[in-house]
Amino acid sequence: MIKYLILDMGKVLVEPASGDWLVTNEFLKNVDINKIDKNTLKEAINNSRHLLNGKAKNLEEEYKIIMNFYKTVFQKINYNIAKEKLENIVNNFVYDEDDSKYILYKNVKEDLEILSKKYTMLMLSDNWPCAFNYLRKHNIDQYFTKIYISSLYGKRKQDKILFDYPITDFEIKENEALFIDDNEELLDIAIEKGLLVLHMDRNKMIKTSKYKIIHDFSDLTKNFFNND
Repeated sequence: MIKYLILDMGKVLVEPASGDWLVTNEFLKNVDINKIDKNTLKEAINNSRHLLNGKAKNLEEEYKIIMNFYKTVFQKINYNIAKEKLENIVNNFVYDEDDSKYILYKNVKEDLEILSKKYTMLMLSDNWPCAFNYLRKHNIDQYFTKIYISSLYGKRKQDKILFDYPITDFEIKENEALFIDDNEELLDIAIEKGLLVLHMDRNKMIKTSKYKIIHDFSDLTKNFFNND
């Protein structure tokens, strides 16, 4: 019997407003994107992602990591960005709580309210302290008993150990929890940890998956909710 729902945040509850988590709307406002080769930018971001693996327990520590990341990216693409514009990008990423960075998927709050009445809701997300502010502002945090954000632990879901925190904290037994994520690799890890899984595909882009694909929470609120 399923007692716990463990949800990812990105591409499960929210999507990037610009279509990209790191090339944000504020990024696009503060650079001349026509002067930047898209492939070069993509390569620079990918080669700098390791800088985002640091431990950040608060917004101030997050700010330092995000600032270093963007500075490095601009250096790699030889783009001379003014200090004020760089600060705009970083401040927006870390401190802004509006919808310029994330867009909440339709009916998320309504679905979470229904699901939270039956299941203990947990969140497990590769994210930053700024995520807490967004969740609080939109009153989403109220539906979760506990929210696990990777940067607080200095570990990401790919490290596998991050899954152990909710499993240990709540003494979750095999098949007692359902994990929903948009990444098949992470679902593989969840299976190793004794969790049930569903593959979220909000934008209907996945053609095949070894796991059952859902496109929203309707399968849970209409079917799973009533039958398990």
